[in-house]
This record gives sequence, C-alpha cells and structure tokens, in this order.
Amino acid sequence: MNQMNQRLAAAAAVLLALSVFSYWNSVSRAERFESGQKFLPNLNPDEIAQVEVIQGGEQVTLSRDGDRYVVEEVHDYQARNEGVNRLVRNLLDIELAKEVGSGESLAAELGIEPPGEDTVEVALRNAAGSDMVRLRVGDRFADGSGNYVRRLDGEDAPIYLTEATVLIDSTADQFLQKEIVDAASGDVVRIEGPDFTFSKDGEEGADLVLERVPSGRREKTSEVGRVKNFLSRLRFSEVHLADDEEVADLTFDGEFRYELEDGSGYVVAVATREDDRYIRIGGYHTVQQVEIERDTPEEELQEKADILNRAEEMQEFNDYHGSWIYKLDSFTGEKLDLRRADLIEDVGTDDES
Repeated sequence: MNQMNQRLAAAAAVLLALSVFSYWNSVSRAERFESGQKFLPNLNPDEIAQVEVIQGGEQVTLSRDGDRYVVEEVHDYQARNEGVNRLVRNLLDIELAKEVGSGESLAAELGIEPPGEDTVEVALRNAAGSDMVRLRVGDRFADGSGNYVRRLDGEDAPIYLTEATVLIDSTADQFLQKEIVDAASGDVVRIEGPDFTFSKDGEEGADLVLERVPSGRREKTSEVGRVKNFLSRLRFSEVHLADDEEVADLTFDGEFRYELEDGSGYVVAVATREDDRYIRIGGYHTVQQVEIERDTPEEELQEKADILNRAEEMQEFNDYHGSWIYKLDSFTGEKLDLRRADLIEDVGTDDES
C-alpha cells in the first residue's frame, strides 16, 4: 500500500512539474517577439464605444450613438461608419517587423515621446470610458515602409517597427458623413425652381422637360443636366448648426423643389454670401395617408407599406437635417444660381460642354 502511495505521489509530482513547465513555456512564448505578429492581437472591435485621434495638437473624438458614430468636435454630427470601421481595421491589421527597443532617448528619436507634428495618438475606449488601447504611431522608417509604434496603456512597453506604413485619418473632416442625399436624375419627375419648372407628360418613360420653351429655342443640355442631377450624391463642404452665429445672418430667398417618382421629394432653400452658397433641406411625401381594406390584394398591401416606410424615412430625414445648414462647394452651389434664361438657347446654337 505504501509502495502504491509512493508511486501515486511520484506521478503527481511529475504531472505538477510538467504543468509548471507548460505554463512557463507558454508565457515565455507569448512574451517572445515573432516577426509578423499582430500589434493588437486581443482587441475586440465590438467593445469600442469611443475613438480619440490626436495629431499636431488637433483632436477628433468619435463616439458611438446607437448603431453609428458621431463627431463630437462638429456638434455630434454623423460620422461615416465606414470611415470609423476603416480606422479600426487598419489598427487590427498592423503587423510588426521587429522590436526596436525602449527608453526615453529612443522614443524621442523616433517621434514617440514627445510626439512630433506627424505623430498620431489613438485611444480606443469602452462603454465605461476606460482605455482599452492607447498607442502612438511615430516616424516612418527611413529605409523602407513601416512606422515606429508603441502602446501607452502599459508600463515600459517596447517600441516596434511595423511591416507596412500605418495610415490613420486624423481630422474631423475626414470622418464626417458628407453625403446629404443621393437621388438619381432618372428618379425625378418634377422640378420647381425660382422661375422655371420641369415636368413629365405623365406617360411611362417620358422625359423630364422644361415647360414653356418658346418656339425657335430649345433646352441647353449642359445647364439643364446640372439642374436635373443636383440631388445626385449631394454633399456638403461645411456644416453648421442652424442657430450658429456664423450663419445667423443668412437670408434663404431661393427655393428648389424636387419631386421623385415614389411620391416623396425634397425642398432646398438657398442663401448666398459673396461666392458661397448655403442650403437648408427638408423632405416631404405627397401621400398623406393610405387606406387598407380587408380584401386589399397582397401586392397592393406591399405598395402601401412601401409608401408608409418612405414617409417615415422622410420624417426621420427632417428630424435630423432640420437642425443643420450646409455650405456647398462652388461647383455644386453654382447649380443653384441657374435661372430660366440660363437653361434655354436658340435652335442651332452649339451647346457648351
């Protein structure tokens, strides 16, 4: 019996030794640098609630608001989710070429501490506001691709050289959702401008044409096209809260009304300041209500459901965009300067491209 106990004790000692060795070996292997390893191997992007990017004294803060992010420095205006996703993906994709070292003098030499003009600092925070990751991207490698990077959320973290150049957007403008609306010119069935109207004759496939074109004159193709496609990928260059002092003196004295084939539409109010054009935009739906009977066919039910969904979309559009005034770039804004006289020409006149 004693001999059996001795054998069991010996086996237990061997297992304990193997367990200790296995643990030590795994820790040692985890701490050992390997070329090509990920810089942030354990980062869970689903836990990120806020992203802060700092470069050259400028800061942009992206905070999660429901299923999207907002840009805090621009009055919490919507951010492009794809822009935030790209930033996080670029961080997750960072692979390391080699461990460079540590120490204050090396950090200063490589643009890590203190940060230089080109140094980018990124903090990723969870819903509790605590840093999940904080890092700096320093100078580029002089003899090839790659940047020097270091985590700041741990003590005595080493500096690494990355396999490839690290690209991080670092300004609020790069993250803003600048597209206001995107409606193809083919979806437009009526346009009412300050002194002109475009309409269709009601037949399926009919073209949108300028009304009351005098005999001997015709539409000027290039200018008419600019009016028709105004809502196609409509973007702003600057955004302001409607009560900002910077836009308080604007007078919105021009109006364009675009009606779409699904019964919805947009009203664009225009203000001009020197060479700049500003707009307020609102949506509407021509169908105010729908009636559903017990024997309504399924196809008709779907059509009415689509109408209600679109009407709801327009209400959500107004709830959001009603708070903002948008400045347009010059090419887009100049479309709103067009009047009836600009849209017609004598028959036989070569149209300008």
